Amino acid sequence: MALHSEDMREIYQGTVIVRKPTYGIVKGYHELPYICLGAALESGFGTTRVKGKIQVSPQFVIRPKNYWPSYEDIFGEDNVDAALTGRIFGFMGFSQKPIECKSEYLEVAHLHENIDQALSDSMDDLERREDITTGIIITPNSRYYPISIERFIATVLDDEFSL
Repeated sequence: MALHSEDMREIYQGTVIVRKPTYGIVKGYHELPYICLGAALESGFGTTRVKGKIQVSPQFVIRPKNYWPSYEDIFGEDNVDAALTGRIFGFMGFSQKPIECKSEYLEVAHLHENIDQALSDSMDDLERREDITTGIIITPNSRYYPISIERFIATVLDDEFSL
């Protein structure tokens, strides 16, 4: 079942950024760790928690031929135009800010606690570890949590580009 653009917009706008990184934003390469909480996807649980770390480069990136994936790898050999010299890919919400994102770490857990308790536990854990870099996000739809992650990235980049 495909998600319509109106549904994606509702998830994007309904996302709550509870906590953003509190260190100085430096233009360039960011590592953005996050905890995303939402209603449980599995019955018998209260919350789905997704922990991850996004690597974001908000600068213009041209990838040499020897780096993967190539345009051909993504779209297939039949769709490759020999005259095509370059292309930039990013998340859908960043049309004015060409960025490159990749995720190298992902952990999904189903928790028995409700979202409020999971949020409190996550905040306490980050405070105990004196972690000032991890963001916390509440998603209105755990199945489509990447839309909420996109909102988180956009919020951080908006802070950066407004400086």
